[in-house]
Amino acid sequence: MNEDTSSLKKSSSRAWFTGNVLLLGLVSFFADLSGEMMTPVLPLFITALGGSSVVIGFIGGLGDAVANIVKVFSGYIADRTGKRKQLIAVGYGIPFFAKLGIGLSNAWEQVLILKPTERLGKGIRGAPRDSLLADSISFEERGKAFGFHRMMDTAGAIVGSFLALIILVMFYGVLNDELGILQLILIISAFISLAAVIPIFFLSDREEDRPWKERETPSLIDNLKLLPQNYHKFLLVSIIFGFGNFTILLFILHAKTILLGADPNASEVTQLAFPIVTFIWFNIIYTILSIPFGSWSDQYGRKNIFAVGLGLLMITCFGFTLTTDPIVLFLLFGVYGAFNAATDGIQKALAVDLLPSDLKGTGIGLLQTLMGFASILGGLFAGVLYSYETSLAFLYGGVLSGLALLALFGMDISIQHSTDE
Repeated sequence: MNEDTSSLKKSSSRAWFTGNVLLLGLVSFFADLSGEMMTPVLPLFITALGGSSVVIGFIGGLGDAVANIVKVFSGYIADRTGKRKQLIAVGYGIPFFAKLGIGLSNAWEQVLILKPTERLGKGIRGAPRDSLLADSISFEERGKAFGFHRMMDTAGAIVGSFLALIILVMFYGVLNDELGILQLILIISAFISLAAVIPIFFLSDREEDRPWKERETPSLIDNLKLLPQNYHKFLLVSIIFGFGNFTILLFILHAKTILLGADPNASEVTQLAFPIVTFIWFNIIYTILSIPFGSWSDQYGRKNIFAVGLGLLMITCFGFTLTTDPIVLFLLFGVYGAFNAATDGIQKALAVDLLPSDLKGTGIGLLQTLMGFASILGGLFAGVLYSYETSLAFLYGGVLSGLALLALFGMDISIQHSTDE
């Protein structure tokens, strides 16, 4: 009898680890492995094709904007049609063709079209994937499942960054060509992205599991009109933050700029390796601190931790403005990783706290759409400033994050306590 009780507890403790949880974890692992192979080399690749910092800023901002804006419509389509598995497959399939096209590009104008196309896939898959994951386990076990998914996601990011560095070191001597080695990394990342599609075919997504399909869906306009006043204030803070939080591609490009300023005779392979190494460091700090910051947001309040994140972005940007030392810049990338850990996810969680249970989807969709438009303009403006004087771009980011912090402190918010879900 004791043995039966022990077996029951063991079975219960693993109830959250369903087939869908494992499969979606594998999907995200390979997708992020592929994506983070591309991220540190993309600004270097655009530069090698003749693109300026303005182009890099615009491409980065446009890509992020497309991903955020499409999420709203993808979630709505998933709710109305129930075709979550199909949307997930499309969302993870598009990046293969886009990344392969980027790797084969011979002009930055091609990347300008293909990068937003690649991010289109991210926008399509996000909402239906999270919805399917949430429906695959009970509410009581949902946190563990999403934690596992996040762990697989960040593990793929770190492995992908390291793989890009390994390919650079192993094949640079063979190709002895900056553009050639960058293209090789991008093409390999494209084919790795195919591995993310395979587990999708084995996902379970039954129509009878979704009783919400029988409910009448209110119009988007009706829901927008019902958003609370406090949430409007939070949207204003988020828009200011979105303008200042411009694309990471400019931060990566600056790593190479600083290295060349400190050592004009640095070898070509060193010039390529240093930005990748700083990006690996960024990802490691981001991964290590994501769970602690999430826990601290439960303990000390999400508004306070989000404020800490804005402060860390200020330190990063003003630090980038002042330093010309590669070692200091490397350390600042760690602060930049901490900033992302303190804001990515927590901003959405704070938004959910401010929303009634029946308006969460609409509120989050509006937040992501507005952040998307802000990222386009912010990335373009930062790129223009960077082309004129590199320090001005980061000064701009520091000032905007400071303004967002002041607006956040001045925001009187009340949390919506929902018994729903």
